[in-house]
Order: sequence, then structure tokens, then C-alpha cells
Amino acid sequence: MEKVILSKRNCHRASVVQNIKNPEWGTWAFHYKAQELMQGRYAHVVGMGANSKVLHTENMSDWEVVSWKYDVTLDEYWDLAYRAFYWTSFNPDRAGERTIISYEKELNDDLKNIPLEEQERYISNYKKYFSAWLSAHSNCASSAITGGSGFNVRKAEKANNREHARMGEFIQWREKALKAIAKCIENNKPEEQKQNEEWARLEKDILHSAAIIHGINTGVERGYHKALFVSSIYGKVETYAKRGDTKMVQKAIDCIRQFNETMSIVITERHKFFKLLDVAETAKEKQIDKANRENTEIAFEGGTVVKNYSEDRLQILFDSKPAPDVISNLKSYGFRWSPRFMAWQRQLTTNAYFAAAKVIPVTYEQLTQAK
Repeated sequence: MEKVILSKRNCHRASVVQNIKNPEWGTWAFHYKAQELMQGRYAHVVGMGANSKVLHTENMSDWEVVSWKYDVTLDEYWDLAYRAFYWTSFNPDRAGERTIISYEKELNDDLKNIPLEEQERYISNYKKYFSAWLSAHSNCASSAITGGSGFNVRKAEKANNREHARMGEFIQWREKALKAIAKCIENNKPEEQKQNEEWARLEKDILHSAAIIHGINTGVERGYHKALFVSSIYGKVETYAKRGDTKMVQKAIDCIRQFNETMSIVITERHKFFKLLDVAETAKEKQIDKANRENTEIAFEGGTVVKNYSEDRLQILFDSKPAPDVISNLKSYGFRWSPRFMAWQRQLTTNAYFAAAKVIPVTYEQLTQAK
């Protein structure tokens, strides 16, 4: 690795350094701003314990960086960060430094949870939004810095509004990108892994409620209503039963039976909880029947409605892209765009029929009666 001279702009991410004039000293761990000085100032420290040395900024050029804490940087924006706070801070250099360090950390923390193949695009977009925000901030000014004489309040307000807009876009993009990446990671997990993780979450909830019920049974927990916790367990497992997830329901029943045998009775065998496996099997049979049914199509002026039984979705396909107000209406009634089917869709339920009748020229009766 090419070694770089330690400097004010890169020292915050240096991990190991070496003295240029005395390489025989070996390598030293670098600790950013580890030594507090007077008046809110800091010095850096190299080494550990009794062998450590205080390193001031003016002496950093005697050292070179051997390794870094992370590799992805925002080095190219130091000057822009300084200009961004020139008219809003009494110390734009320090404000710019803090900004670079803070957002560099955020970026590298984000990358820890992003697949390698997605990282380059994420870094590029992150830098695009970050630099756009800094550029907008560079047009902002404070009368405390510029002086009140001749200060254009209206111009300053417009600049502030633009800066707030760029920051809003940055935040919105990041949240949306991370959410999409997380969803992609989740979808790409092996089915067995997803099931194991889902069971781990359900088991944790069940055992938490069961432990409280056990505490109520033994007199340790007071002020609680046992029925509420039994109902909580039942409600969570019932959700899986209605989905036809027989494996998850069976695991939940086995979990409670084991708890009943080893700790105390939290749900009696007479409770409807133990009949949820029958509910799950019935729901699963209905799903299989539905999946084997042929889709039903209903034409309307400008498109087609499809009852997609195998996907359990009511889908609306338009002949051409609908107007913005129609799209807004679709979203307000719970329809979401599916790139896979090129359709607006939601779960195939009675409520979906009501919703569709509100946004396209098809009646509720037409939708329910179509076979």
C-alpha cells in the first residue's frame, strides 16, 4: 500500500502510523484527538500506555500512515466544506472538518450493511447528494458573521430554503436507498434462513409472554392480567395460521407444550390456541385451491382488472400510463406499482374490490361476481 503523509485532513481516519525519520521505531497505533489541551483544543497520541507520545498537529508531517480505519473518504470535499460554512460560522475550518468526519463515518457505517456489488453506486449517489447540500449551504449567510449593515434578509431566506431542500432530498434519498437495499438483501436470503429468523422472532415473543404468565402463576409477577398475555400469544400465532403457515404454528404449539411441561401451565390444552394447526391446514388448502384457479379478467375503458389467484393479488393494468391524479388516487387506496407484473396491485380481498371501484370504472358487484 502506498504510504501517505499524516495530515490534518486525514488523521481522523489513520489507524497505524510510522515515523518517517526513524522507521526502526516500528509502527504505532494512532489515536485521534486523544489528549485534551486547554481551551477546547486537542492533541493526538501515538502508541499505548507508558510508550505513548503526544503528537501535535504541527508535527504530523514527520509521520506516515501505514493503515487506515476505513478506505472510503470524502477527501475531495474539504474545500467545499470550508466554503459551505464561511458565512455561517466563526470557525468555518472547524465546522467543515466536523462535517466531513461526521458524514464520512455515516457513509462507512452504511457500507457495512450494503452488498459489495451495490456499494459503488451507493457511494456515488451519496457523494452527489452530499456535495449538492454543501454547495447550497455555501450560499447561506448569517448576519452575525457578515455584519448587519446591508444584510439582504430576503436573499438569505431563499438561500436557507434551498439548503433545507437539498438536505431534505439527501435524507429522503438515503432512507429510501437503505430501505430498498435491506429489502433486496432480505428477498435474496435462502428460504430456510428467512424461516429460521422469523421463528426466532416469534419464539422470543412467545417465551417473553410465557415467562410473565409463569411469574403470575408463581406469585412473582403482580399487577398483570394473565388473559392479556395468553391473548397476545394466541393473536401472534393466529396470524401465521391464517396465512396457512403450518410449520410455524406447529413450532409455536410445541414451544408452549414444552413450557407447560417444564415450567408451569401457561395455556391449557382446552384453549383454542391448540386448534390453530387445524386453522392453518384449512387456510393452506384454500391457498392451494386458489393458486390452481385460472385468473379472472374484467375489461374496462382504458385497461383491465385481473384477479390473480396464484399471487393473491387484485391487479389493475392500464393501456397507457395513467394521469398523475389517478396514480395518486391508486396509492391512497392501497395500490402499489409492481414492476414485475407492470400493474397496480394490492392483496386480493373484499376491501380490494371496494378500493378498485373507487379508482376505475368497474363496480364492486362486477368484481365480486366475476369468476
